[in-house]
Amino acid sequence: GFTALELAVTVAIVAILIIIAVPSYQQLIANQGVKNASFDLFSALTYTRSEAIKRPTDTVVLCAGNSTSNDGAWATGWRLVVGPCSSNPLRTWTPASNLTISEKAGGATSITFGVDGRPTTAPKIQVDPAVDGMGTEAYVELFCRGTVAPEELKRILSAVPEVVDAG
Repeated sequence: GFTALELAVTVAIVAILIIIAVPSYQQLIANQGVKNASFDLFSALTYTRSEAIKRPTDTVVLCAGNSTSNDGAWATGWRLVVGPCSSNPLRTWTPASNLTISEKAGGATSITFGVDGRPTTAPKIQVDPAVDGMGTEAYVELFCRGTVAPEELKRILSAVPEVVDAG
């Protein structure tokens, strides 16, 4: 068996290790949330572009909201619709609730791709952890030629994809 002293020392060591590990784990979770949301946004824009080319009609990524309008907040999610007046989304995305997502280039609440795959605007969407100082922020920038490129601000995020313009 174990003595009470041995058990107390073991519990104390485990408690110290947990206290040291928890802040790092919280930052890891925050960074992963930013990576996931920026990749989801990246894939939504890429998918929307391909749908605009495939179906010769405009396609739109809207901020989440009800079926006919958007609420102006990217942090609540986004959806893909065919045609600027459609109320039937092809697909919707919902980011984690602990993120702040905003458009920095002009406050756009929708992004329209024409039949040639080019957007009508070139937004720059910022994804941040909701808690200041917890995790790394990232940008997803859409270029006028229609390609999407994620851009990291503070440090390189290993899971953020790169895009090469094929056209």
